Amino acid sequence: MRKIVENIKAIFTKDTASEGESAKLLIVLRVLFASIIIYAVIGAIFCACRSRFDATLCFVGFLAIYGLIFYSSYYVRTTTLIVVTHLISLCCVIGGFLLLGPSVSVQNFFIVLVVMCFFSEYGHYLIKGIFTGIVFIVYYFLQAHFSHVIGVMPFQLFDKMILEFLNISVSFWCIAIVCYVYSRDSQHLEGKLIEYNKILQQQACTDTLTGLRNRRSANDFIEKLIKKNEEKGFCVCMCDIDFFKKVNDSYGHDIGDKVLAGVAQALVDNVTEDCLVSRWGGEEFLIVFPNMNGDEARSILDKIRSRIKKIEFDTGTKVFSITITYGLAEYGFDGNAEAVVKEADDKLYIGKENGRDQIVF
Repeated sequence: MRKIVENIKAIFTKDTASEGESAKLLIVLRVLFASIIIYAVIGAIFCACRSRFDATLCFVGFLAIYGLIFYSSYYVRTTTLIVVTHLISLCCVIGGFLLLGPSVSVQNFFIVLVVMCFFSEYGHYLIKGIFTGIVFIVYYFLQAHFSHVIGVMPFQLFDKMILEFLNISVSFWCIAIVCYVYSRDSQHLEGKLIEYNKILQQQACTDTLTGLRNRRSANDFIEKLIKKNEEKGFCVCMCDIDFFKKVNDSYGHDIGDKVLAGVAQALVDNVTEDCLVSRWGGEEFLIVFPNMNGDEARSILDKIRSRIKKIEFDTGTKVFSITITYGLAEYGFDGNAEAVVKEADDKLYIGKENGRDQIVF
């Protein structure tokens, strides 16, 4: 059974002799051709059973035409195949309309032609527009002048109903195939774009070394806090690793990077979930404490200061530890994000001037 399925799949997915052709479009065309062939076989069998051999010949003609087009899809360029298919299909629909009559809904295949035309990846939109205009004129002319005509091959009511159902079903099936394939691809691409945009947005807001939010992201976070929580306060702490330049000069930038990453992780591990820890720049970090006053934030910073001092960094030949100076400021409800950050930075500077390894509030 699997081999049969694989053989059928190979019939539809086999490439043309030409290189650089769209495999997806070719598969869609072959599925449509196969659908028309099956439709022609069913129509021919039905008409033969009803002793309508004239209509049977009509469906056999459709079968031969689309069988030949299907076969040629392995040998001609896809662009040529599309042009030939549209022109022959237009003639077939016109012929079917005149022979079978408008009452069996052959004219629905005009819509299939337009849908195929615009979903095709080939051809300029001007050409597609011209072809659509031709289809519209032909369709309007036939409806205006031949809608009352029974057709060269008139049918009884039962036969007419069956053929109408068959034509409507196949035309809707063809439209559904084309729309499904291309809408699925469109949705897939749109999903990828959304995913890529999320990744880019994440990268734009994240410091690559530490994995923390960056300066711009921290500023946005503070602005949102000011707009969202006008009645609730928050605190901002500017942190700076003491003598970090000496670490880089003594042990190299690789060790310096490990120190930055270790400090970042320690800060994240010791604040509450609603707090934001960001890398402000260089060896500076900014912590935002939402819905906290200065005393509450100071209590958390005391714990952080104590734990960071106990972290040991191994260079391979020496083990050392570091200290951090902290400048803490409360939001003054003035709507100014820069002011609270500057106040925290000023207090950090005071701590640096007064011996480092301390919290200035």
